[in-house]
Amino acid sequence: MPKLRVAVLMGGISSERAVSFATGQQICAALAANGYEVSAWDPASLIPGGQTMEPKAPSGVAPFPLAELADPNWPHRPQVIFIALHGKGGEDGSIQGLLQTLGIPYTGSGILAGALAMNKALSKHLFRSEGIPVPDGLLLRRHQMSTLAVAEMIGNRLGYPVIVKPNTGGSTLGCTIVREASQLRNALHQAFEHDDAVLVEQYLAGTEITASVLGNEDAQVLPLIEIVAHGGFYDYQAKYSPGGSTHIIPARISARATAAAQDYALRCHRVLGCRGMSRVDMIVQQDRPYVLEVNTIPGMTPTSLLPEAAKAAGIAFPQLLERILAHALEDASVSLESSSPAL
Repeated sequence: MPKLRVAVLMGGISSERAVSFATGQQICAALAANGYEVSAWDPASLIPGGQTMEPKAPSGVAPFPLAELADPNWPHRPQVIFIALHGKGGEDGSIQGLLQTLGIPYTGSGILAGALAMNKALSKHLFRSEGIPVPDGLLLRRHQMSTLAVAEMIGNRLGYPVIVKPNTGGSTLGCTIVREASQLRNALHQAFEHDDAVLVEQYLAGTEITASVLGNEDAQVLPLIEIVAHGGFYDYQAKYSPGGSTHIIPARISARATAAAQDYALRCHRVLGCRGMSRVDMIVQQDRPYVLEVNTIPGMTPTSLLPEAAKAAGIAFPQLLERILAHALEDASVSLESSSPAL
């Protein structure tokens, strides 16, 4: 495809700011090496005090030039924006709404798909209605009830162990496995540090896999990856520390489970109305996959899963980025209609 002016958005205001910088820098380096005119911006500059957020933006990452972007005649206006933001302000549809208003094409899913995928409880309600297996769970809100009452309700409804996680967000920040009621209070406290709503789900022991999906209407599922966390739990350190986990391609599951996981990944991508890319995390228990969550802006760090799956499919990292840009330009209007979930 012709070489374009591409702006990469990275950093942002979520607790995944550091991961976003790692993702964004990988994208910038690969695009620049492939001849694109690349700039890097941090949308945190849009909020009061945002430019002082930790970690500080790396050298070469500029504030978000909103005034210039609003001018269609600005000579440096990007032809497409590559969103490398994770978590709130990036995957939840808010930055997509701004870019859509400005009339600038952007990578990944639209407003509604991003917001739905970000809300774990709501997206699982949609998946369940489509016959896609998900773990049983409860949504709790801050100060909803006493910890003692919650512990009793969880024990009666779900039993232990359970996993406690923020209802929005990613990178497993604020996630804790709770094996008995006495551990619940601390787990809830950690999760509520990241969100005002917390999801408590059955903890399903099994084989952890992920399915990356690439494309729009013609989306394809890339080879499944099995994740073996060396600490026993695929937490933040296991995800982003070199050697923290082992990724096995293809996943060591049966042909039947593989076919089901691929089917569920594609159906999740479509029911949410995802575009460009998504990554669907699952647990396979007794030969049956269960969907855990959908990521609409998967990581692009050296240890990230989407680039690994693409490589296994014969798609090198620069080619992967070109495909994602091409998907963004396929429908340059990227309207709310085009990203509506297929309910």
